Amino acid sequence: MAEHTLVDIELHENRNDKQRLRVIVLDYDQTLVDNTVDFYEAYCGAMRYYGTSCLLFNDFLELLRTNNLDRAIPRGVSPEEFFRVFRRLYLSRHSSLQPGVREFLVLMKAFNVKIIVVSGRETPSWYIVWDLNRHGLMEFIDDVLTLNDMTRLGLEENFLFDKSGLIKYALGKHGVSSGVVCIGDYVTDYYSCISIGGVFIGLNKYSERNSELEKAGVKMLARDFHEVLVLLSQNGFLA
Repeated sequence: MAEHTLVDIELHENRNDKQRLRVIVLDYDQTLVDNTVDFYEAYCGAMRYYGTSCLLFNDFLELLRTNNLDRAIPRGVSPEEFFRVFRRLYLSRHSSLQPGVREFLVLMKAFNVKIIVVSGRETPSWYIVWDLNRHGLMEFIDDVLTLNDMTRLGLEENFLFDKSGLIKYALGKHGVSSGVVCIGDYVTDYYSCISIGGVFIGLNKYSERNSELEKAGVKMLARDFHEVLVLLSQNGFLA
Protein backbone atom coordinates (compact mmCIF):
# COMPACT_ATOMS: atom_id res chain seq x y z
CA MET A 1 0.00 0.00 0.00
CA ALA A 2 3.05 2.33 0.00
CA GLU A 3 2.03 3.96 -3.25
CA HIS A 4 -1.08 5.34 -1.52
CA THR A 5 0.58 6.99 1.49
CA LEU A 6 1.23 10.47 0.02
CA VAL A 7 -1.38 13.21 0.24
CA ASP A 8 -1.51 16.28 -1.97
CA ILE A 9 1.39 18.70 -1.61
CA GLU A 10 -0.70 21.31 0.15
CA LEU A 11 -1.23 18.95 3.08
CA HIS A 12 2.52 18.95 3.69
CA GLU A 13 2.74 22.76 3.73
CA ASN A 14 2.13 24.98 6.71
CA ARG A 15 2.38 22.24 9.33
CA ASN A 16 1.11 24.31 12.23
CA ASP A 17 -1.51 24.02 14.93
CA LYS A 18 -4.31 24.16 12.38
CA GLN A 19 -3.13 20.84 10.94
CA ARG A 20 -3.20 19.05 14.29
CA LEU A 21 -5.72 16.23 14.30
CA ARG A 22 -8.78 17.30 16.29
CA VAL A 23 -11.63 15.12 15.09
CA ILE A 24 -12.17 11.85 13.26
CA VAL A 25 -15.43 11.57 11.32
CA LEU A 26 -16.16 7.84 10.95
CA ASP A 27 -18.56 6.18 8.57
CA TYR A 28 -20.18 3.21 10.31
CA ASP A 29 -21.40 0.47 7.99
CA GLN A 30 -18.58 -1.43 6.28
CA THR A 31 -16.08 1.01 7.82
CA LEU A 32 -16.09 0.89 11.62
CA VAL A 33 -17.88 -2.46 11.50
CA ASP A 34 -18.15 -5.30 9.01
CA ASN A 35 -21.90 -5.83 8.73
CA THR A 36 -22.28 -7.33 5.30
CA VAL A 37 -25.25 -9.45 6.40
CA ASP A 38 -27.10 -6.35 7.62
CA PHE A 39 -26.29 -4.70 4.28
CA TYR A 40 -27.64 -7.76 2.44
CA GLU A 41 -30.85 -7.83 4.49
CA ALA A 42 -31.53 -4.16 3.77
CA TYR A 43 -30.76 -4.62 0.08
CA CYS A 44 -33.09 -7.62 -0.09
CA GLY A 45 -35.75 -5.69 1.79
CA ALA A 46 -35.59 -2.94 -0.82
CA MET A 47 -35.89 -5.52 -3.61
CA ARG A 48 -38.95 -7.03 -1.96
CA TYR A 49 -40.42 -3.54 -1.49
CA TYR A 50 -40.41 -3.23 -5.28
CA GLY A 51 -41.85 -6.72 -5.76
CA THR A 52 -38.64 -8.51 -6.75
CA SER A 53 -37.20 -11.61 -5.11
CA CYS A 54 -33.81 -11.27 -3.48
CA LEU A 55 -30.60 -12.33 -5.16
CA LEU A 56 -28.37 -15.02 -3.67
CA PHE A 57 -25.94 -13.91 -0.99
CA ASN A 58 -22.85 -14.87 -3.02
CA ASP A 59 -24.17 -12.92 -6.01
CA PHE A 60 -24.76 -9.93 -3.74
CA LEU A 61 -21.20 -10.21 -2.38
CA GLU A 62 -19.77 -10.12 -5.89
CA LEU A 63 -21.81 -7.02 -6.77
CA LEU A 64 -20.76 -5.36 -3.49
CA ARG A 65 -17.08 -6.20 -3.98
CA THR A 66 -17.04 -4.79 -7.51
CA ASN A 67 -19.24 -1.73 -6.85
CA ASN A 68 -21.99 -3.00 -9.15
CA LEU A 69 -25.01 -3.10 -6.83
CA ASP A 70 -26.96 -0.92 -9.27
CA ARG A 71 -27.13 -3.88 -11.66
CA ALA A 72 -29.62 -5.81 -9.49
CA ILE A 73 -32.03 -2.91 -8.97
CA PRO A 74 -35.52 -3.87 -10.24
CA ARG A 75 -36.32 -2.68 -13.74
CA GLY A 76 -38.06 0.67 -13.86
CA VAL A 77 -36.74 1.77 -10.45
CA SER A 78 -34.12 4.51 -10.33
CA PRO A 79 -31.03 3.95 -8.15
CA GLU A 80 -31.98 7.01 -6.08
CA GLU A 81 -35.46 5.62 -5.35
CA PHE A 82 -34.07 2.19 -4.54
CA PHE A 83 -31.32 3.33 -2.20
CA ARG A 84 -33.60 5.73 -0.33
CA VAL A 85 -35.72 2.69 0.56
CA PHE A 86 -32.59 0.63 1.27
CA ARG A 87 -31.14 3.10 3.76
CA ARG A 88 -34.41 3.24 5.72
CA LEU A 89 -34.25 -0.54 6.16
CA TYR A 90 -30.60 -0.74 7.25
CA LEU A 91 -30.58 -2.07 10.83
CA SER A 92 -27.90 -3.37 13.22
CA ARG A 93 -28.01 -7.07 13.95
CA HIS A 94 -24.98 -8.95 12.65
CA SER A 95 -21.96 -6.66 12.87
CA SER A 96 -18.39 -7.46 13.86
CA LEU A 97 -15.58 -4.98 14.46
CA GLN A 98 -13.14 -4.18 11.70
CA PRO A 99 -9.53 -5.26 12.41
CA GLY A 100 -7.70 -2.78 14.62
CA VAL A 101 -10.68 -0.53 15.34
CA ARG A 102 -10.58 -0.86 19.14
CA GLU A 103 -6.86 -0.06 19.29
CA PHE A 104 -7.43 2.83 16.91
CA LEU A 105 -10.16 4.38 19.07
CA VAL A 106 -8.12 3.96 22.27
CA LEU A 107 -5.17 5.76 20.67
CA MET A 108 -7.33 8.57 19.30
CA LYS A 109 -8.69 9.21 22.77
CA ALA A 110 -5.13 9.25 24.12
CA PHE A 111 -4.45 12.06 21.64
CA ASN A 112 -7.63 13.82 22.81
CA VAL A 113 -9.22 13.47 19.37
CA LYS A 114 -13.02 13.64 19.16
CA ILE A 115 -14.70 10.69 17.41
CA ILE A 116 -17.92 11.43 15.53
CA VAL A 117 -19.82 8.68 13.73
CA VAL A 118 -21.84 9.95 10.75
CA SER A 119 -23.79 7.24 8.94
CA GLY A 120 -25.48 7.20 5.55
CA ARG A 121 -28.38 5.23 6.97
CA GLU A 122 -31.79 6.82 7.31
CA THR A 123 -32.62 4.72 10.36
CA PRO A 124 -32.47 6.41 13.80
CA SER A 125 -29.05 6.83 15.37
CA TRP A 126 -29.99 4.72 18.40
CA TYR A 127 -29.56 1.58 16.25
CA ILE A 128 -25.88 2.46 15.91
CA VAL A 129 -25.57 3.50 19.57
CA TRP A 130 -27.01 0.11 20.54
CA ASP A 131 -24.47 -1.64 18.32
CA LEU A 132 -21.59 0.42 19.69
CA ASN A 133 -22.62 -0.41 23.24
CA ARG A 134 -22.85 -4.09 22.30
CA HIS A 135 -19.24 -3.95 21.13
CA GLY A 136 -18.13 -1.92 24.17
CA LEU A 137 -17.09 1.08 22.07
CA MET A 138 -19.56 3.80 22.97
CA GLU A 139 -17.22 5.16 25.66
CA PHE A 140 -14.87 6.28 22.87
CA ILE A 141 -17.55 7.97 20.73
CA ASP A 142 -18.46 11.63 21.16
CA ASP A 143 -21.47 11.74 18.84
CA VAL A 144 -23.55 9.59 16.48
CA LEU A 145 -25.60 10.99 13.61
CA THR A 146 -27.45 9.40 10.71
CA LEU A 147 -29.31 10.79 7.72
CA ASN A 148 -32.43 10.31 9.83
CA ASP A 149 -31.28 13.44 11.66
CA MET A 150 -31.31 15.54 8.47
CA THR A 151 -35.02 16.38 8.68
CA ARG A 152 -34.86 17.08 12.42
CA LEU A 153 -32.02 19.53 11.84
CA GLY A 154 -33.52 21.11 8.73
CA LEU A 155 -30.64 19.98 6.51
CA GLU A 156 -30.66 18.91 2.86
CA GLU A 157 -28.56 16.55 0.78
CA ASN A 158 -26.74 17.92 -2.26
CA PHE A 159 -26.55 14.37 -3.63
CA LEU A 160 -27.69 10.94 -2.47
CA PHE A 161 -25.85 9.93 0.73
CA ASP A 162 -24.40 13.42 1.13
CA LYS A 163 -23.26 13.77 4.75
CA SER A 164 -21.65 17.21 4.49
CA GLY A 165 -24.51 18.97 6.29
CA LEU A 166 -24.37 16.53 9.19
CA ILE A 167 -20.58 16.81 9.39
CA LYS A 168 -20.76 20.62 9.48
CA TYR A 169 -23.43 20.44 12.19
CA ALA A 170 -21.32 18.02 14.28
CA LEU A 171 -18.17 20.13 13.93
CA GLY A 172 -20.06 23.24 15.06
CA LYS A 173 -21.66 21.38 17.94
CA HIS A 174 -18.25 20.23 19.20
CA GLY A 175 -16.45 23.50 18.48
CA VAL A 176 -14.11 22.15 15.79
CA SER A 177 -13.18 24.09 12.65
CA SER A 178 -9.96 22.40 11.48
CA GLY A 179 -7.92 19.22 11.83
CA VAL A 180 -10.71 17.02 10.44
CA VAL A 181 -9.99 13.55 9.04
CA CYS A 182 -12.83 11.44 7.64
CA ILE A 183 -12.69 7.67 7.19
CA GLY A 184 -15.14 5.88 4.92
CA ASP A 185 -15.57 3.13 2.37
CA TYR A 186 -17.50 4.82 -0.43
CA VAL A 187 -17.08 7.68 -2.87
CA THR A 188 -19.93 9.71 -1.36
CA ASP A 189 -18.06 9.65 1.97
CA TYR A 190 -15.11 11.20 0.13
CA TYR A 191 -17.18 13.90 -1.58
CA SER A 192 -18.91 14.77 1.70
CA CYS A 193 -15.57 15.09 3.48
CA ILE A 194 -13.69 17.23 0.98
CA SER A 195 -16.66 19.56 0.59
CA ILE A 196 -16.20 20.62 4.23
CA GLY A 197 -12.43 20.89 3.93
CA GLY A 198 -11.56 17.60 5.60
CA VAL A 199 -8.86 15.07 4.74
CA PHE A 200 -10.19 11.69 3.62
CA ILE A 201 -8.89 8.16 4.14
CA GLY A 202 -10.58 5.36 2.21
CA LEU A 203 -10.92 2.05 4.03
CA ASN A 204 -11.94 -1.16 2.29
CA LYS A 205 -10.96 -4.79 2.64
CA TYR A 206 -11.80 -5.24 -1.05
CA SER A 207 -9.10 -3.87 -3.35
CA GLU A 208 -11.68 -3.27 -6.09
CA ARG A 209 -13.61 -0.84 -3.89
CA ASN A 210 -10.43 1.02 -2.94
CA SER A 211 -9.57 1.22 -6.65
CA GLU A 212 -12.87 3.02 -7.25
CA LEU A 213 -11.97 5.52 -4.52
CA GLU A 214 -8.56 6.01 -6.10
CA LYS A 215 -10.18 6.78 -9.46
CA ALA A 216 -12.32 9.41 -7.73
CA GLY A 217 -9.19 11.14 -6.42
CA VAL A 218 -8.60 9.60 -3.00
CA LYS A 219 -4.88 9.71 -2.13
CA MET A 220 -4.83 7.72 1.11
CA LEU A 221 -6.20 4.18 1.13
CA ALA A 222 -6.15 1.48 3.80
CA ARG A 223 -7.37 -2.08 4.25
CA ASP A 224 -7.88 -1.87 8.01
CA PHE A 225 -7.42 0.46 10.97
CA HIS A 226 -3.83 -0.64 11.52
CA GLU A 227 -3.01 0.85 8.12
CA VAL A 228 -5.07 3.96 8.95
CA LEU A 229 -2.80 4.59 11.94
CA VAL A 230 0.28 4.23 9.73
CA LEU A 231 -1.15 6.78 7.27
CA LEU A 232 -1.96 9.26 10.02
CA SER A 233 1.53 8.92 11.45
CA GLN A 234 3.34 9.13 8.11
CA ASN A 235 1.46 12.28 7.15
CA GLY A 236 2.11 14.13 10.40
CA PHE A 237 -1.35 14.01 11.97
CA LEU A 238 -0.09 12.30 15.13
CA ALA A 239 2.98 14.50 15.63
